[in-house]
Amino acid sequence: MTSTISKLLLAALGFTVVMGCTRTPEWTLFYVADNPANAEKAIASANMVQTEFILGYYDTLDQCQAKGAGMLRLQGSSMPAAQAFVCAQQCQVDDNEQLHCQHQVVGAELDAL
Repeated sequence: MTSTISKLLLAALGFTVVMGCTRTPEWTLFYVADNPANAEKAIASANMVQTEFILGYYDTLDQCQAKGAGMLRLQGSSMPAAQAFVCAQQCQVDDNEQLHCQHQVVGAELDAL
């Protein structure tokens, strides 16, 4: 009986660890400063979030904005953050292969985060 309880506890612990490792990041970074020719078109579109601009996935908005601002600094870009990247929350691709996100935050509050 003790070994059965031990096995059940071990299985429950293993399940908890696996589920904790499969958490989906909340925020997606869409970065257009790499391609200034397409940046204007992407920003001007109603839904700038296109898969070709995805640079990474993050758990928090702060992490996403910090990465976008950091990429601008690394590139030495003079492009304002509001034109260079968007952090979007809970993005999914629908049946028509269109990307939809619940919420979008353009750039960062401070260009030099």
